[in-house]
Amino acid sequence: MTGKITTDAKDFSEALSQVSSVLRHMGDPVLHAFSEVLVRCRENRCVLTGTDLNTWLVKEIPAQGDDLAFVFKRTKEIAKACQLFNGELTLEVSDTGESDNRSLNLCMRCGNRIMEFEALEPGNHQDYTPIEAETTFSINAATLLKRVERVSYAAPKSNDSRHSSASGVQLAGHQVYALDGMRLACDTDEHYSFPQPFMAYGDALSYLKIFGDEEVSISLSKYRGEIRHGDTTIGFRVLGDDVFHVEKAIPQKFQEKFSVVPKAFLRELNYLKRFSSKLARPYVRFHAGTMVMPGMIGKYRTTVEIVGENNITFVFNLHYMIDAIKQFKDEPLVTMKVNTSLTPIVITADGRSDMGMICTVRLNEKLLAA
Repeated sequence: MTGKITTDAKDFSEALSQVSSVLRHMGDPVLHAFSEVLVRCRENRCVLTGTDLNTWLVKEIPAQGDDLAFVFKRTKEIAKACQLFNGELTLEVSDTGESDNRSLNLCMRCGNRIMEFEALEPGNHQDYTPIEAETTFSINAATLLKRVERVSYAAPKSNDSRHSSASGVQLAGHQVYALDGMRLACDTDEHYSFPQPFMAYGDALSYLKIFGDEEVSISLSKYRGEIRHGDTTIGFRVLGDDVFHVEKAIPQKFQEKFSVVPKAFLRELNYLKRFSSKLARPYVRFHAGTMVMPGMIGKYRTTVEIVGENNITFVFNLHYMIDAIKQFKDEPLVTMKVNTSLTPIVITADGRSDMGMICTVRLNEKLLAA
């Protein structure tokens, strides 16, 4: 296979940088090509495709020339080099050898700057196939990204199979939320309602940043979703539409409410974190602003100033509390709402549409004695 195309160097560099951001190392030799970016040119369009097999990033740019296709080797290194090109970029592909010894050579030329290296045959690397949408709706990318970023910390990671019923960020009705069985984060917008509930990995939705403040189109089928604007497409797995009814999990009445300054609270939580690396379960007892954490060789104590009264002693997972307070780290105060030592703690801030919730831990003899 031989062929040559020309395109704008800046457009190609930006497209390559965007789609390569999704790449992950594939240890299986059969899947090795998916660790790199596929480039396919036809009908005066150059399509760059990258995937981690959960998310697909696809970018189209104008190009003139022959029909050709190849897969980069060491894509991310080449993406850095392409940032040094400016003006008209020529890509020329030629093959050498035969049968098992056949290989592709790629020459990229921009002015007096030239890069030459081996490339891979498209092989098993498949072109992205657009979905057959059952539902399509529009939404502002930046607004949705902000909501996803607020809550995604509470979702299990995409490689965590322990929570198949709640394995991603969930979008339903007026809410965007995530939960893993021990904590929940939720953002509510009464002015927008998703026409169809669905779940997706937070990692996939994080690529909304590519679109900036643009209105995007989101299409859904039973197993796949797609976000489009202009010449850019994000394809993602739909993890299901049987979402958790979050309203049933959040307490509506509380025995106590008190406030803390999140930066001060985080400072003391991070102090305790310094001694938690060898603890399988870093549990902290909290009462009236005093925190105690049993450690490997002793116990660690600190205090944070609270506004209001706290007479209920409760225990929380240190890491979960750090994540929940980070959700509100720039606010002047956060409010913690408590019913009993065994019911979840709800965390909110004035003027915010989001909330966090973490389950408490049973107060056992070790924690009582600390």
